Amino acid sequence: MIRKSTILKSLTALVMSALSTTAVQAEVLVPVDQFLANTTRHYEANQYKTSYTVYVPQTELQGNAIVLNPAAVGEPVKLPTTSKNGITYVDIESDPAMLGVSYTKVNGQLTLGPAPQASTVKAPYTMQTPLSWAFDPWPTQGTPYQAKLNSSGDNIISPSWFKLHSLGLEASPNVSIDYVNDYKSKGYHVWPLITNRFDPGFTSGILADQSVWKKYAHNLVQYAYIYGFDGYNFDFENIDYADRDRLTEFVAYLSNYLHQYNIKTSIDVTGYSDSPEWSLVYNRSAFANSVDYVVLMAYDETWAKSTTAGPVASYPWVRNHTEKMLSEVPSQKLVLGVPFYMRLWHDTNGYAKGETLAMKNTGSYFANYKDKMTWDDRLKLYYLSIPTGSGSDRIWFEDNTSLGLKLDLVKELQLGGFAAWRKGFEDESTIAMIQGKDLGRGIPKS
Repeated sequence: MIRKSTILKSLTALVMSALSTTAVQAEVLVPVDQFLANTTRHYEANQYKTSYTVYVPQTELQGNAIVLNPAAVGEPVKLPTTSKNGITYVDIESDPAMLGVSYTKVNGQLTLGPAPQASTVKAPYTMQTPLSWAFDPWPTQGTPYQAKLNSSGDNIISPSWFKLHSLGLEASPNVSIDYVNDYKSKGYHVWPLITNRFDPGFTSGILADQSVWKKYAHNLVQYAYIYGFDGYNFDFENIDYADRDRLTEFVAYLSNYLHQYNIKTSIDVTGYSDSPEWSLVYNRSAFANSVDYVVLMAYDETWAKSTTAGPVASYPWVRNHTEKMLSEVPSQKLVLGVPFYMRLWHDTNGYAKGETLAMKNTGSYFANYKDKMTWDDRLKLYYLSIPTGSGSDRIWFEDNTSLGLKLDLVKELQLGGFAAWRKGFEDESTIAMIQGKDLGRGIPKS
């Protein structure tokens, strides 16, 4: 006979196990017509009625409650839809209140009604370090990762889905709840990337207009709650040095606002140079005080428009910039950006023109030019020079060997993790190498 106490202990263990597991909730799908007939939100459809925008009221925090102003038109959010068996559904799993519906579910049947004008702050999640992170600028292309990049810590995927606009946040038409759910089911956190369009004039204008800052902040919260984003990555580049202090204040404003809602933040920064717009404009130590992670883009040692050939990310260059940045950013907050690419340089009469090559192309060069490859032990990478009629083609390779040595810095320097630019430039052998890496625990030195 099984004792009741044994059954209770088993049930308790199962409940505690379920609570401790970050699982994706079951979908709550409503046919789009049924949703539109019941939502209290203003909405618009494109001309083909294949995409919908719903206007979500601005948010305010009152204790642990997110209060929505029903009188406000609100900010536009792309409705999270999915198609199954020829029918388009709205996924209302994340936050029905924000979408303007409430629901009850009895025997699998959903009944919709007007939503309350309040929600609650979602429970925070504790991230383990080190991070294994990939940027995905073309999320509609290629095969999604089928497993975690690395099992020794948290995994993040960053689709390029948002741009700053003078009137508010501009979302890509490719924002997809299916993409989010697919990656979350594989154990990833989704942190979309946001750019400033790399336009210094535009950026100067929005940095001077704090009213639009509020629009960005509200809309980022709305998207995070509706789509289930856990964080965001700020990719703000090519900014006038005169706007340095405003940029610092802007990043702190967004980060502080998002942190109230338990949404993580990160920012990308370049290595050190004398360029005002591309390096000096970053107050890295101030960023470290406001965001959760600072991502060092430790690549483009020789940038794309250079007329002198050189490597993308030689080991001594990467190490030097990483160690220097540790004087401004705590090690557990510093994420090492690594390249999944290299450059083929067409060198004619001392004038070089670069062509980006995906790292996955390395194998064909090794097969065709094996006898011409040389290992540069100082730069920690392979080098190839191919004579041409008027000069030479030269490549400083990024391969699993050179990348692996850079990833070893994560453990050695006890960094917060690594972030790779970009998904789709690698092959399965690189993924396997990363998955086998011991990245350490990202704990600061005592």
